[in-house]
Amino acid sequence: MFNSLVAQSKFLIVPAALVVCGGVAYGSLFAANKIAIESGFPFVAYTFWQAMIAGLVLLAFAVARGDVPKVSIIHLRQYGLMSLLGVVVPVLVLTFIADKLPAGVVTLIIGLTPSLTYLFAFILGRERFRWLAVGGVLFGFASILLIVLPEQSLAVSGSAVWLVVALLVPLSVAINLLVISYLRPPETTTVSLVCGLLLSAALITFVCMLVSGEAYVFWNASGPGIWAMVWASAGQLVAFIAGLEVARMAGPVYVSQMNYVIVGSGFVWALVLFDESLSIWVWTAFVLIFLGLTLTNLSALRAAKR
Repeated sequence: MFNSLVAQSKFLIVPAALVVCGGVAYGSLFAANKIAIESGFPFVAYTFWQAMIAGLVLLAFAVARGDVPKVSIIHLRQYGLMSLLGVVVPVLVLTFIADKLPAGVVTLIIGLTPSLTYLFAFILGRERFRWLAVGGVLFGFASILLIVLPEQSLAVSGSAVWLVVALLVPLSVAINLLVISYLRPPETTTVSLVCGLLLSAALITFVCMLVSGEAYVFWNASGPGIWAMVWASAGQLVAFIAGLEVARMAGPVYVSQMNYVIVGSGFVWALVLFDESLSIWVWTAFVLIFLGLTLTNLSALRAAKR
């Protein structure tokens, strides 16, 4: 028994480290987005360049190790779905609202992802009804009400509308987690999958950039904008590799712990870089998000043990 526990603990060291690294990296993106948009970087072009740079860097690595992304129908479908749900929609939305909401509030919204993932899985018949998970969903939605309903919770007039737009991010990410869990092609490595995902996202956003008339080369941006783009590219690369690798090693239940780190690190980044002053309503919502995450993950762990 003791030897089994020791072996299990050693096995979880790598996934735990990846959860922390991936969460800190993704949590920093909200700050990078804010810097890029405030420096005048067009948001569609910004989304394209960060996906393109990250994808090309990973492609060079994949070619060097002989792990080029596969191009079968099933793989192309997976790349397309994951790029739309995991990169294009979240990054476009986050970049678009970066200068419309405090970075800490935007970060908070991401904490709804585990609760929404359970809710969608339950609706699809993939999860059983569990009281703890339902409690997590209710805490998550209560946190949103605490931000939207009190007039003093958000400093900028009309922010409630942008908060509703921000909800597209956890919705999209939650659906993407279901796609990763139930549709991942067998014998597909994390490197090739993330590479295909990023390059597909770059292709989609490139078309969007041309259609919107925002054709833009990144070296025309200001210094802060370029550094924010490089920062976001590195953050996405680390976060996606860490997340998919944890899902492969320890399953979707364990990878959902990354949301703790994303929310916490996002708040820290916002406080350090922007000295944001958040209302008591937002801080209370922050506590409710963590309570919801705790209940959701306890429920998932109990289900896994059964």
